[in-house]
Amino acid sequence: MTTSHHTAEDELVLNDPTHAEPLGHGNSPAAWTLVLLILAGTLLVGVGMLADLFVLIIAGVVVAAAGLIAGFIMGKAGKGTQGHAKPSRH
Repeated sequence: MTTSHHTAEDELVLNDPTHAEPLGHGNSPAAWTLVLLILAGTLLVGVGMLADLFVLIIAGVVVAAAGLIAGFIMGKAGKGTQGHAKPSRH
């Protein structure tokens, strides 16, 4: 059984859920670093609030702020998508 696929100008397959991610979606080392550090900071803040430990809350805020700074610096250093991700060739 053969199936014909329609492709766009950039040779990505149209109407295929495995290729549905738009360009510039943020799938970059800078974006992953930013998100992971913010999630870790949020987790620390949440645990600190539940355990009533102000030091843990402050540590979580510092980790989240470090995530924002690291993501911004990595993006400026060329580890981000700059809004135009290069499509991967499968």
